[in-house]
Amino acid sequence: MIPLRARFATFGLLLALGAALALAGCGGDEIISPAPQNPQHITLRYLLVGFDGSVPGQTVTRSKAQAESLALALHARALGGEDFGDLIETYSDSPSRDTIAVANYGVVPANGEYPRSQLVRGFGNVAFAIVPDSIGLAVHDSVDCPYGWFLIHRIE
Repeated sequence: MIPLRARFATFGLLLALGAALALAGCGGDEIISPAPQNPQHITLRYLLVGFDGSVPGQTVTRSKAQAESLALALHARALGGEDFGDLIETYSDSPSRDTIAVANYGVVPANGEYPRSQLVRGFGNVAFAIVPDSIGLAVHDSVDCPYGWFLIHRIE
């Protein structure tokens, strides 16, 4: 038989864990994402959905709310199997349509690779957290992702 004090300690630990998960946004019906990846090198394609004034050198006329709505719709379409390259060609506000290779923090970039430190923080966090052949969404944040919403397709 487990002593009463040990049972209360275990119960208290479970309550604290449940509260921490709730604060982190992990409710009972939500799917918990797998642990972030920590690869040394990745290859990806991306689609940028910007809004008025968010993309330097580009004229984007949609509002911030319209950009968010479009980004979420495009993310759903990409997850539904729509060709990501076609979505990039039709909707991306980035002047680049290239596949890019990126080296993680502390890794010397190979020829033609970008160091992760040159990426927008929110973009890099999503790109390195998703598994190959998956699509992630980096949401707009004035500090970590100031250009808008990025749909990121990690290739390798």
